Amino acid sequence: MAKPFDPRRILKQIANALLREFFTRRGELTDVPWDTLTEHKVEPVFQGWQALEDEKQREVQMILRDVSELADHRGVAVLAEGVLQRCRERADEFQAQVSKADKAMWVHLHAPEVFEGAAMFARADALASGRYWRRRNALPKRALDDPTAVCAPLASGLSGFYGPVQLRGKHCTVEHYRRADSADYFFAYLDDYPDKHLVFDGAGNQPVVRWDRYAFENVFVYNGDEGSLEIYAPGKVWEPLQVAFCKAVLGVDVPPVDPLRPSYRLDHLLQHNFSLATDPADRIEDARVTRLRILPLGSGGYVEIKADPRSDRNDIYRKIDRWLRRENLPVESLRVGQATFSLRFIHNGTGRQPTLTFDVSVPHSSNLKSKPDEMRIIGERCLRMWEVTDDHG
Repeated sequence: MAKPFDPRRILKQIANALLREFFTRRGELTDVPWDTLTEHKVEPVFQGWQALEDEKQREVQMILRDVSELADHRGVAVLAEGVLQRCRERADEFQAQVSKADKAMWVHLHAPEVFEGAAMFARADALASGRYWRRRNALPKRALDDPTAVCAPLASGLSGFYGPVQLRGKHCTVEHYRRADSADYFFAYLDDYPDKHLVFDGAGNQPVVRWDRYAFENVFVYNGDEGSLEIYAPGKVWEPLQVAFCKAVLGVDVPPVDPLRPSYRLDHLLQHNFSLATDPADRIEDARVTRLRILPLGSGGYVEIKADPRSDRNDIYRKIDRWLRRENLPVESLRVGQATFSLRFIHNGTGRQPTLTFDVSVPHSSNLKSKPDEMRIIGERCLRMWEVTDDHG
């Protein structure tokens, strides 16, 4: 996530009644004229916050930073997921909050356990769109009866890898959260290389040099219903980490990769007007996505959108923009479970124009194998060019 943090801006985005409740619970800002303070007139609140003791200032800042991080479409979607799972009877109150920042602050005040988990899930959702997020399929399908019991073995396994190989990560803490869709999230924090930096320490007004050991992070998401594992880990360490996870959490030894089953990813197809480049040698006149099965995060259902075959290749994206906005489903909180692709080849003028239509489903299903070999090879080449698969066969 790591959005820019503007203290005055986030204060203006939160209703005065919620700010008053927040500071009153903390026993702070009792001199602010709350009864006469108009909305968005936050200077007395800001000045009162800055007049607090340094430690209390920092506590408020940390909470407001989390509120700011969650005050967007992705964050609100995760908050709503948590409210529906843990305190459904208060869902109407959550929905009644006007702004995204109001919703985040309301959850902090009235469902703090949801707020804590939402901050973690929203961060994971943001990481999932990055280059270091990888997926492994065809793992054992099982529910984790006591996930917290495997946190210590997982921490030991991660330290056992990072310590000898990279001379860091000798100390590791793992935290577990379970999402509404039953996916198990493990956040691992490991000690990084020591470094020195300038800091303002305590109440001093001069910077001093201090040595610190920062923490770096790994994220593991295990879905027992489908037997899949997703990992966030910077660097070329994905294979040994998924081996360590399976050993510690699932109690199984797995090979580093699964060479027989291609792994598909489709989420990037939600990028507006995603370009489907093709090899000129394949003589493809037109390539388009004609159907997407979209899964809102934390939901057991899906939304299916089909393009009009008589329209242009970007018709499906116009429908996504129109229909998902109508249902209040932000693209940032969605995953793609299945897609249909359609290729139309250059026609030589005799007979019907040759076409190829095929489906791809996450994690590793496609009906391309049922197509004629010459068509299958073209389809597989397209999937590699579109980064739907890493298969280089």
